[in-house]
Amino acid sequence: MNRKFRNWVFKLHTWLGLHLSIFFAFLFLTGTLLVVGLELESIARPAIWTTVNKEDRTASFSTIYQGIKKAHPESDVFNITKRPTPWFADRSTGHTGWGEIVNFWTDPVTGEVVAESRTVGFSSILRNLHDSLLTTKQTVVLVISASSILLFLQMTSGLVTYRRFWKGLFRWPNSSNGPRSWAGGAHRLTAVWAVPLVLLIAVTSFCFFLGELGYADKVPQPKPTAERETALPSDFGPAAIDRAEALARNALPGFEPVEMLIPGRKTESIKFIGHQDGYSELSGSSSVSIDPLTFEILGAFAPDDSRGLARWYTLVEMLHFGTWGGAFSRGLWVLLGFASTAVALTGALVFAARLAPNAAQYGPLRRIWRGLGWSRWIYLLILLGILVAAYLRFGPDSVRKSWIHPVDTPGSVARLILNEPLRRDRPLDVALRLGEPDVEEASVVVNNGDAQQLELTQVREKPQAQFRILPSDTSMEITVRLKKTDNSEQIVNFRLGRPIW
Repeated sequence: MNRKFRNWVFKLHTWLGLHLSIFFAFLFLTGTLLVVGLELESIARPAIWTTVNKEDRTASFSTIYQGIKKAHPESDVFNITKRPTPWFADRSTGHTGWGEIVNFWTDPVTGEVVAESRTVGFSSILRNLHDSLLTTKQTVVLVISASSILLFLQMTSGLVTYRRFWKGLFRWPNSSNGPRSWAGGAHRLTAVWAVPLVLLIAVTSFCFFLGELGYADKVPQPKPTAERETALPSDFGPAAIDRAEALARNALPGFEPVEMLIPGRKTESIKFIGHQDGYSELSGSSSVSIDPLTFEILGAFAPDDSRGLARWYTLVEMLHFGTWGGAFSRGLWVLLGFASTAVALTGALVFAARLAPNAAQYGPLRRIWRGLGWSRWIYLLILLGILVAAYLRFGPDSVRKSWIHPVDTPGSVARLILNEPLRRDRPLDVALRLGEPDVEEASVVVNNGDAQQLELTQVREKPQAQFRILPSDTSMEITVRLKKTDNSEQIVNFRLGRPIW
């Protein structure tokens, strides 16, 4: 290869490496931790870990649903996932009686609830940090996924400049010529070992980039559901789930569902997702959609029914997150991920030492900082943006209001508004909003206690009142008694449930 061209490639590699290494190190580190993020988050949750073999995990969707309803009768489950990993109990997601979204972990044999956890935790925050710098903005996701092009360019330029790189697989860095020489040797050594992962990450990230642009949406859609008044029929329960699952299994030969989506809206269907005989797990999942009212099969699709990039999306995700080979592949991805992080950091140190030789008396981090030049201010802006996004998403004003509907009367009669989630022994202010303007008196009873007369105020021509409750270990039941101008009375009941935390 022409030496002049190689020198030009080396300069390009050096310049891009200096200004992008910190960014790539951040993505590699967060991505590596994300591979085992849920495991790290669940270290202090021994109840959700299990050693039950796959064949012995006999709890059906209906058994799991019934177990959750027994522990939390007021809950609203919308997702049930069997065996999220071989070492975890079954996981379901739903709303509590006070409107908070939580995970319910159930025993894979009996279906009984063994633990509850928040959906926002180390793993979910890390994923949002890795995908969008906590902003959840599509523009940021596009920029991060588009950086896969630069990552691929950086990898190929490094291989071009490192002649006979395959000979460096076992070449340990030499520290006899000083820290800079050792950093260069460590950079080359870790780069050679990390090349397979970096190549896969670059390719799969580019696929995510195309997906964000809309090139991964060629998936078949089920027929619309029949019109109905509520999201779920009044008799929906274990029997209906068993019937729907049996229909789903018959719709596709050899179909083994592992995930169930329960409708939360009037237009949604019951959806089963799982594996089908004749298809590798790398080729994707099959799905069956069923009308919850008529039990009509609205759609039954195998992996090869998808077209374009959507057909390969499951393989792309498994390669990107290292789930293609179970515990082995995830462990390998963690090791190679840390190696990739080391590539970026040692590269930044080498280039900074070369471009900022007058900073040799400082520590490695400060040398990198001084060597970054003008791009350091871009990193500061990114860091500031992450901090602002973190405050907006998780700060004191980030809690969303919950609207609680009564259990035995139409929701338009009265609703409770909670500005904070229900927590044990923490006073909670509750707003009562009435849907009828002719209410002149209202009183509230909490857990069969003494009646408390409420002071009504008019908000947008509708009566509203405020009261305070003190949650305890018991199930929170609230009874509201309304007296109208015609002296008629109406009783409205709310069940918030027992505080989990």
